[in-house]
Amino acid sequence: MTLRTLLAALLLSLCLPLQAATEAIALNYRTADDLIGVVQSMLGNEGRVSAYGNQLIINAPPAKIGEIRVLLQQLDTPARRLLITVESSDSNYQNDRGYRVDGTFSTGSADVQVGRGEVEGRDQVRIIRRSTDSRGGGSQQVQATEGYPALIQVGQSVPLTTTSTGPYGQIYQDTQYRDVTRGFYVTATLSGELVHVAISSQRDRVNNTRPGVIDVQSTDTRVSGRLGEWISLGGVSEQTSSNGRDVLRRQTTQGREDMSLRLKVEALD
Repeated sequence: MTLRTLLAALLLSLCLPLQAATEAIALNYRTADDLIGVVQSMLGNEGRVSAYGNQLIINAPPAKIGEIRVLLQQLDTPARRLLITVESSDSNYQNDRGYRVDGTFSTGSADVQVGRGEVEGRDQVRIIRRSTDSRGGGSQQVQATEGYPALIQVGQSVPLTTTSTGPYGQIYQDTQYRDVTRGFYVTATLSGELVHVAISSQRDRVNNTRPGVIDVQSTDTRVSGRLGEWISLGGVSEQTSSNGRDVLRRQTTQGREDMSLRLKVEALD
């Protein structure tokens, strides 16, 4: 390295600190952790930023610090308060139709008895026609701050008992508690009147017809929509059908179960 090159490098190293300045900028509404990444991206290689309490400590040329101040005036604004509503609805329909004849009839040299056989000397005929139609659902609400996660969850601990047999025929029963919960974890951000939502929801239920069985439903998604309008998150539709028939018996069963989930975000200020 020549003497001229060495002197030029020395002068440059002495001038750079003179060109930079350090300034603390206090934030009014947002936290330093919220904005430090954005500020560092704008500074690039021209400076650095650190957080001290709710202040940003910026070391950069004065002109760059001026640009950062303009940026923070746009970003350091009050976060909006939001009311988030999640609504679920479900319906269940089942229909059983058929007939059954209980009695005794002869075929060749044999008597065939069906079902319960004769009662007081008479055959029994049963007409099967049953239908059930149930509807349920509900809604949950939580207040949240724009950009911050919120959680709402309710439920109960349900005892579930299992039975097993030992090597010598002894019976063992074991009871464990399972949390059956419903709720959601959500984060909402705004772009004008457009809302962006990341949500995970859980809806567990104890099965009313099968003891020890827990029905579970869960959703994990990102959606966008307008403030104050319902946004569909998803739905499930299931159909079942079965037919059974033999001597003097016929039965048909049909069922349908539907579930839907939707969300609405409203601004409170």
